[in-house]
Amino acid sequence: MNARQSITLLAIAALGLATGCASRQPLVPQVHDAVETDGARTLSATPEPLACAGGPRCATLAASWTSAKPGQARLIVALPGLPDQVTGADVHIGGSEVVRLRVPAASPGAADAQGSGFDVPLRVIDRIAYGSRTWMRVYTAGGVGVDEHIHSGEQRSRASEAMAHFLVAVQAAGGQGAGVEGARGGLLDRLGGRGD
Repeated sequence: MNARQSITLLAIAALGLATGCASRQPLVPQVHDAVETDGARTLSATPEPLACAGGPRCATLAASWTSAKPGQARLIVALPGLPDQVTGADVHIGGSEVVRLRVPAASPGAADAQGSGFDVPLRVIDRIAYGSRTWMRVYTAGGVGVDEHIHSGEQRSRASEAMAHFLVAVQAAGGQGAGVEGARGGLLDRLGGRGD
């Protein structure tokens, strides 16, 4: 390899690095930490897409948590490209479990401006983060239904990764209840072979 080829390769590598650094999407999903005026600690995960190719029918998930209610989180479901409000969602987990989200949160939070918020136990966030063969059906006021994978078994969505990062932050902040124990370590747990 001569000097000219070496310089060309270095220039290509630098261009690739600069392009990656200039990307607007961070490599790791973001979880923000704040303290409210009443002293309650709050965490929020930024919206991330399900495993879809993008476009107006690509749902996003975000989450928020407060130490005032340590056993629950707010799951925010949005369809950013559609004007209709999200009215509900079904989370299908492992082919045998379905969590139906139909009643929006009574008191909307700041993060709910991104979509519709649903108060859920931390266990639901855990299943979204670590469950295999999970998908979601999102319903809108206009009658549109959108089905997308969260974790197909082969492809894991950014929303699933964001929920995993969110749960780690909740655990560190003192979250309580089922779902804050993190990823289970056994092979059958990872493959979804146990009926838990």
